[in-house]
Amino acid sequence: MPSVVSNHRAAFERFLVARTATNSIGTRHNQSVTRLRHPYPTPLSMPYLIDEQQIRAALRLAGLSYVEDLNPNLPRQSALWLTMMLAAPRNLTAIRDPETAINKHLIEPLTGRHRLIAADLAIPHGPLIDIGSGNGAPGLPLALCEPGRAATLLDSRKGSSQFLRQVVTQINARQIRIHHQRAEQAAHEDLRSRFALVVSRAAAPPTVALELTVPFLQIGGLAAVWTGELSDTESQAVALALQELGAEPTPIDPPADIIVATRTHQTDARFPRTWNRIRRQPLGVRRP
Repeated sequence: MPSVVSNHRAAFERFLVARTATNSIGTRHNQSVTRLRHPYPTPLSMPYLIDEQQIRAALRLAGLSYVEDLNPNLPRQSALWLTMMLAAPRNLTAIRDPETAINKHLIEPLTGRHRLIAADLAIPHGPLIDIGSGNGAPGLPLALCEPGRAATLLDSRKGSSQFLRQVVTQINARQIRIHHQRAEQAAHEDLRSRFALVVSRAAAPPTVALELTVPFLQIGGLAAVWTGELSDTESQAVALALQELGAEPTPIDPPADIIVATRTHQTDARFPRTWNRIRRQPLGVRRP
C-alpha cells in the first residue's frame, strides 16, 4: 500500500505536470489564452515539500489539534495547498520557509477563529467568502475547518484565481468555489448580501478593507478582517466607517488583531464605491 507521503508527492507531481503543460500551451480563461511565465520547480529540486506530520505538529503546538475532529482531511489538504504555494511565483507569497508558511497562512487564521469561539462569539451558519484571497489565506483554511460550509474565494488577479482553482481541484475541496472579479464590482452584483461570514486579510487600510467586505454580508452576518494592531486614530476611523456601512463593531476580550463587526442594517447602495473614490476619500476620515 503506498504511503501517505508517496500519495502526497504523487498528487503534487500531477499538479506540476499540468502546470508544465499549461506553461507550454497557455490556459483558456474567459475565452482568452493566458500564458504563464513562471514554471514550477521539479519535485527533485524542491526542498520544501510539506507533509501531514508537520501540519499536525504545528496544530498541536498551537493548541488546535481539535480541528482534525472537524475535518480529518485537513492536515493532508493543508500540506498539499502549502506545498503548492511555496512552489508558486513570489507574487503569491514571498515566504519560502515551510515553518513560516505553516504559521502565517494556516495557524494564524485558525488561531483567529479559535479566538472568536473562545470569546463566546457565535459564528453564524451559512456561506463564507474571503475577499482578496490571494494565496488562499485566511479563507481556505477556515473553509477546510468546516467542510459543510459553502465557501467562495474571491480575487481580482487571474494568476491568484487560477492557482486557487488548481488547489481546490488537487485537495478535492468541493464546497469551495473561486470567483475572479474585483470586490467593488462583485459587491454590486449577485454576491451582495449573500454571506453569513466574510473574512479578509487586509492589504489596504482598515476602513478600505471594511468597505470592500461589509456589503457582502447578510443582515446579522459577521465580518472578520485581519488588520494587525490598530492605532487610536485608526480605531476611531473604523467605528465611523462601520456606522456608515450599516454595521457595528463586535468587541473581543481579550482584544485581537482582528476587526470583528456585525451587519445590523442595510448597507447604502452606493457602497462599495469605485476604487478611485475609495482610495481618494476613505471612510471614517472626518473632512473639514
